[in-house]
Amino acid sequence: MSHGLAYLPELAVIEVAGDDRIAFVHGQLTNHIQNLGDAFRLAGYCTPQGRLQATMRVYAQDDKLFMVIARDLVEGFMKRFGMFILRSKVTLRLADELKVAGVTAPTFALPEVDRVSLGDVVVARVADVDGMARCYVIGTEDALNALGQETQDTAQWWAGEVKAGLPWVVLATKEAFVPQWINMDLTGGLVFNKGCYPGQEIISRVQHIGSTPRRSVLMKADAALEVVAGDDVMIDGVANGKVVMAATVGEETWAFAQVPLKALEAGSFEIKEKAFTVLPLPYAMA
Repeated sequence: MSHGLAYLPELAVIEVAGDDRIAFVHGQLTNHIQNLGDAFRLAGYCTPQGRLQATMRVYAQDDKLFMVIARDLVEGFMKRFGMFILRSKVTLRLADELKVAGVTAPTFALPEVDRVSLGDVVVARVADVDGMARCYVIGTEDALNALGQETQDTAQWWAGEVKAGLPWVVLATKEAFVPQWINMDLTGGLVFNKGCYPGQEIISRVQHIGSTPRRSVLMKADAALEVVAGDDVMIDGVANGKVVMAATVGEETWAFAQVPLKALEAGSFEIKEKAFTVLPLPYAMA
């Protein structure tokens, strides 16, 4: 991986304000929002059927909550999320003045993984990849430019997220997965001790079965391909999986893809008519 800062126009920031913001958001997402502290918390927002409408990272600053989310989901997300505010003292706003960038091997100090440091620029540490520290930075464009980091190709950053197995749902994959299928229970984005939220009953039922029939895995092809979220994964010639995220760097294409667990025993995998090899993720598959 190369190092430097990559602006990520694919991501947007939603501001949640009001006296009831914590209780309201806590009751909607798959993770704890109460006692958020300095966490940069992965969470999901589901349909009543347990399908993910969005994934996001949530942090708190200045008596407000902020959700980093795929930009192509913002309009629909805010409309649906806002339907349930009712009499709660909560307001939602697209904080379009805030830009999101990813930095690999930054030259400034970092908090611990999945934590934030607050200031004119919010620095949010995420998992290292290929031995390099990584973080999201969130602030105005002028503030991000003032960090003085070299620029990095956006694909390099997304390749890091793919290799880390950290899921982002986008419009093309909206309602395509239950959280366990994209490993959210393995990456800290899904908990089972927080009480009710939309889809909680179905998601918990999947967990209590003892295992999920599908997981997401890391795949690589030694070719430059135009693979995007939502593309089919062909398993033994049949479409039976779906790309969650993908990135092409040079002559390598990396994909984080949801597949049946039983296919990992002896299945062959193709995306866009090209063979992909399954590689280990940095966390244990359960």
